[in-house]
Amino acid sequence: MKPLLLFLFASVLSLGLSSQITLNSLCNLPRSGDRLVKQQVDYKAPGGKGVGVVWDFSDQTPLNDHYELNYRSLDVHSDTLVGTEHRTMYYYYLRGDSLYSLGYENPTTLITYRKPETLLVFPFTYGRTFTDYFEGTGSYCDQLDIHVQGKSQVTADASGMLVLPGGDTLRHVLRVHHRKCMVESMEPFTPGSSLRADTLPLILNRDSIDWYLANDSSSLQVDTWRWYADGYRYPIFESVSGSICCLGKASPYFATSFYYPPHEQYYALDEDSDNRERRDGFVEKEYSVSNGNGEDGDGRGYSDERISYGISIDTQGELKIDYLLNESADVLIGLYDLQGRQLSDVRRQESPAGRYTETLSLVDFPDGEYLLRLVVGGKTYGEKVLKR
Repeated sequence: MKPLLLFLFASVLSLGLSSQITLNSLCNLPRSGDRLVKQQVDYKAPGGKGVGVVWDFSDQTPLNDHYELNYRSLDVHSDTLVGTEHRTMYYYYLRGDSLYSLGYENPTTLITYRKPETLLVFPFTYGRTFTDYFEGTGSYCDQLDIHVQGKSQVTADASGMLVLPGGDTLRHVLRVHHRKCMVESMEPFTPGSSLRADTLPLILNRDSIDWYLANDSSSLQVDTWRWYADGYRYPIFESVSGSICCLGKASPYFATSFYYPPHEQYYALDEDSDNRERRDGFVEKEYSVSNGNGEDGDGRGYSDERISYGISIDTQGELKIDYLLNESADVLIGLYDLQGRQLSDVRRQESPAGRYTETLSLVDFPDGEYLLRLVVGGKTYGEKVLKR
């Protein structure tokens, strides 16, 4: 009988490699002609920030399993891209290294940003953040003129591994948080008013926008978290929540999440060779690890300035963790199933520097995948374990 194999995915959750996950214009810009079908699911809270986070989205319930999103060029001579979903058209524009929102329209509302909103600046990697201001005008049902202004902050605030509906996992995941705060004003529609506004030079007053956001009777805050996996052009998961803010107090009024099944991007996108090559490269690396081609024969380890560790499973189903602490630290080792339930744990308070060995028994657990989590001095490491 062959020894039980350990699937190690340490590179996902280590600081060294997670920090290299980068969104770039070649692999992550929306493209004209792309069509995706995503699923609207129960709202999923974003979870923690930082490196080495494991997000378990395996139990999400579909609310709408056929939610279409498609992109097209505005016309053959335009570099404006139109994304259409839920009867709304969103207008985008790439200039230099930045992706901008130009506005949106649907059967009732038209908004055109005179100062576009910056959505992403490429390359975008873990820890990067920027703040931008925007301003626009529009109309509602041709009855009301709209003026909108606000600011947004975009931060790559976490990286780690996704557990998908069905139990599959994706490594090399970067989460991007987009917070948009804005105030709107409306007044009865006046023919030609928007035309006159467009002829006036735009003077964007950032201090004025900040004042309105802090003092207006009500403002809108929309938080969007997107999980990008390396090798996929579009997010894999997206959570959106909105709140109405009044003098510093926020009242939630909507929240929802969307799941973009990876196969939709794997098979449905034409000629996305750049991302296909990246995915194929990951598959080759994972195959090498899963077949025990590491130096130790049936397991691989990880090392950084804080800890060095190796993990293996013997034929009796004992999971062995050998580790060397380079400095004194609190240590927590936990084993979880893919639903996030903790199965066993080991805690050591203020362990001095030195070598340690811990053993977790898998004998009473069914064959399948498990998640091993190590927290050393507040830093989290994660491994995926397969018992069979």
